[in-house]
Amino acid sequence: MNTPRTLIAASLVSLSALFAATGAVAQEATPDNWTQSVSTLSRAEVRADAAAALRAGLIESGEATRWNVPTAAVNTRAQVRAEAVAALQLGLTDRGEANAPSATPAQAEMIRQAGLRALSVPVAQFSR
Repeated sequence: MNTPRTLIAASLVSLSALFAATGAVAQEATPDNWTQSVSTLSRAEVRADAAAALRAGLIESGEATRWNVPTAAVNTRAQVRAEAVAALQLGLTDRGEANAPSATPAQAEMIRQAGLRALSVPVAQFSR
């Protein structure tokens, strides 16, 4: 009757010894020599430089990234659709969680040609 209790107690003791032997080790991510750096600017100069950079748009504010470069579509809707159909026919699209295979240079050229052919097709054919 005491045998199961003894086995459980012995296994708990061995597990606690195992956890004690593998203690957690943490290391600071900041290098230890950061306190040894010497500044050549005063606090007021650093603050003035930071304020000037912020006004000039050189420093991001907040968590959002602002892009000052206007973006525009390069390909037409018909080109994108034709290239997507070509990639699907070549088996180069994602399915489920598996990544799509990479296109060979010949396949990439076939997809590009499909997009170029879409430019010569009247728009009414793509309205289906």
